[in-house]
Amino acid sequence: VMLVIDAAVSHLENLSCLEEYLCNLGKKHQAVGVKIESFSTVGESLLYMLEKCLGTAFSPEVQEAWSKLYSAVVKAMRRGWDTFPEGD
Repeated sequence: VMLVIDAAVSHLENLSCLEEYLCNLGKKHQAVGVKIESFSTVGESLLYMLEKCLGTAFSPEVQEAWSKLYSAVVKAMRRGWDTFPEGD
């Protein structure tokens, strides 16, 4: 998870360059049985960890920025499920 977050942060100005990588990563997650619903739990855990580590620096604006970044990553990974729906 943190490697993907690191890649996303490193490419903030051009997240689209990670599109194919993230879509393929989504396909791999589906292939090993990860459920899409698990992404919500991981996102909540990420935000919780950031809040605990950053303390007062974890402002509502910082939380919103991290939420948007994580949502963009998940959206790209979900395209892997769109290509190969569960059960196929």
